[in-house]
Amino acid sequence: MALWMVARRHGDELILLRLRDGHYGLQRGERLCWQHTYCCRMMENGAPTVVADTRDEPAYQSAPINQQLDIGAYIGLPLTDHKQRFFGTLCALNPSPVEPTLLEQHSALEHQARLISFLLGNALSDLKHQRITDFIEQPHRCEQTGLLNETGWQEVIRQERRRCRDFGLAAVVMRLQGPTDGDPVVIADSLAALLREQDSICHHGGNGFSVLLCETDADQAPPIANRIRDALNAKQLLVRVSTSALDQGAPPLNE
Repeated sequence: MALWMVARRHGDELILLRLRDGHYGLQRGERLCWQHTYCCRMMENGAPTVVADTRDEPAYQSAPINQQLDIGAYIGLPLTDHKQRFFGTLCALNPSPVEPTLLEQHSALEHQARLISFLLGNALSDLKHQRITDFIEQPHRCEQTGLLNETGWQEVIRQERRRCRDFGLAAVVMRLQGPTDGDPVVIADSLAALLREQDSICHHGGNGFSVLLCETDADQAPPIANRIRDALNAKQLLVRVSTSALDQGAPPLNE
């Protein structure tokens, strides 16, 4: 097979996490429309998981992905996460049909998918602990608040970008600007009490703060930001809040 990949489904997208591509020119991190893929038809319509000649499978012949990629043979097997939820697929493509003996590899391929799911589950379940450890052990901190300083923040951001790339995760940066006459220590303590333990906080100086909301996408972020802003405002800590996806960078403090 010319292409082997591990891909994650996230909403309407299939994110390519790991791949070995000898033909198609696809790149790690590239996103395909889930509804257009063979994997969607395999998971949602019960189409075959191993196909030596896709011309024999009407379900695949009508897939929109054929307008982007030449697919003569296909392998697609589901992968699960640490909570046994559907994560994505182990997928292989070839531009032309292959020998029917490919079907004889079905059991071995299923075993490989189970092994990948096991390893993937272990890695995903360890992410929360890794984030907490990274934050606690980060030496670059603000002397006033004890939170990450700019150097520590950039290191934590770098680590989370890697996790997002490796596992197809989303993360959001929330920026907060407190009043000029506010006490940054009080804001820092109040903010820390409102967050999940795997989220990281940075004090940029003055009353400017950033929060890294891990495993949070653009749709989930506004309710979190509103809850935090309302809780701080209820304590007479009037803050301005803005959010942006991690891969787009954080908005300026004056937004």
